[in-house]
Amino acid sequence: MKLKTIINWNKVMQYKYLIALIGAFNFLLTPVHTVLSNLSPSYMVVTNYTLVILSSSLLASKKTEKLTTYIIGLLTLMVIWLEFTDTNSKPILILRLVFSFVLFACFSVILIKQLVKIKKVNLQFILGPLLGFLYLGIIGGILFEAINFLDSNSFHLIKGFSGFSFYYFSFISITTVGYGDITPLTAPAQSLTLVMNIIGQFYLATVIGVFVGKYINTKSN
Repeated sequence: MKLKTIINWNKVMQYKYLIALIGAFNFLLTPVHTVLSNLSPSYMVVTNYTLVILSSSLLASKKTEKLTTYIIGLLTLMVIWLEFTDTNSKPILILRLVFSFVLFACFSVILIKQLVKIKKVNLQFILGPLLGFLYLGIIGGILFEAINFLDSNSFHLIKGFSGFSFYYFSFISITTVGYGDITPLTAPAQSLTLVMNIIGQFYLATVIGVFVGKYINTKSN
């Protein structure tokens, strides 16, 4: 029974990038889940945040890395619960932004360390950079929300905006689409937008270059 459990767990770990990718996508679709399920936003946020933490923690190959992500993830969830009980508390909001940033930064570092070890083009190498792109957008959303917290006049926001609008704007920035519905108004907000623009394009160029290089090496061998 124990051997069978180990074998099944090894099969799960073979698809850890796919599981983490689904978890991250699911997190970004939280507003859609809220509308379709007719459940409270707080319930969906906590549920999807839990799923993205559990799925992304599969990337960690060392016990210390797993323990670190679980601890930070648990602290983040606790702060999110507290924020729903007191939506006007600035200290709780600051803690949520700090813990969220550290959490996804840890996921990104773990992912990069894993991708460096991959020598051939395979499913993991294809899904890994896509997952990294999602982490980049989520981190950008956290930073944009932090900028707006420091100065509420940092952005021209659409009517009925929510905290999710900053994640939306982050992905718009790193893909340089620029719909114009959300506009950075202050110098810090504009500077962060420029940085996200540059990082997004540099990320795509780097991933494509590395992918082509590994593909050529695989074919030549």
